[in-house]
Amino acid sequence: MATLCRNCAMQVMKGRWLGSRGESFLPQQSLQPRQRYHHIRLETISEVWQKIKEEFTILKKASANRLPQSTDLAQGFEIGIAKFLLRMDAKVHFSNGKWYGKVDGKRMVWPGKEAIEFAVNAIDARGVLLDQYGIQEVVKLKQVKFLNLEGCLHINDVCLASLVHLRDTLTHLNINNCPSVTENGIATLHKLRKLERLNMTDIPMVKHPKLVASLLEDAVPNLRVNIISHMAEQERQRSERHRAP
Repeated sequence: MATLCRNCAMQVMKGRWLGSRGESFLPQQSLQPRQRYHHIRLETISEVWQKIKEEFTILKKASANRLPQSTDLAQGFEIGIAKFLLRMDAKVHFSNGKWYGKVDGKRMVWPGKEAIEFAVNAIDARGVLLDQYGIQEVVKLKQVKFLNLEGCLHINDVCLASLVHLRDTLTHLNINNCPSVTENGIATLHKLRKLERLNMTDIPMVKHPKLVASLLEDAVPNLRVNIISHMAEQERQRSERHRAP
């Protein structure tokens, strides 16, 4: 069976040539002579659709990690970086005691004049599109103590190495479910001398989490690493239920 060319597959994805029984075909008058009566493999459509999704993800990530706008930086560097993060759906906490971001997942609260004299000290960036270019802006903040990167698909070893610029302030770091992180990236965290708590649950690229955690705790004073995986926790709960009378 012939394979559909990329151009024809794109036309099918747009719903232009579909059969009455769900079987796809291309009309004779729409094609060049040597392209007539193609039979479309579902694998071809799936491959084209997957490529479209990959390209869209790349564009979306690049857009999210654009440098902060000059209009945002006009109110100060801290507010500028905060707005940069808020546009990714992250949340930020200033030293004035207020959180900024989406309230109840709906209304966006932006930092204004009331935050000019204060600094960002906590960032909740769970599941956002932050990557190594965006993190280069984040590490320019001077007073960040808490950083939550849980579920960030594009946080990698380069990003973790960049956190050395927060070595004098960062005390809590969450990298749970970051699939692009490896042991090499986690090893760079030994430079964060004030780090007190590290969550590194369910990181598939880290094959020996207990060993990595032990070595890191030996290297950083006062550090405690949480590596309890969801699967291990579920197994523990099942065991407790079986032991119960």
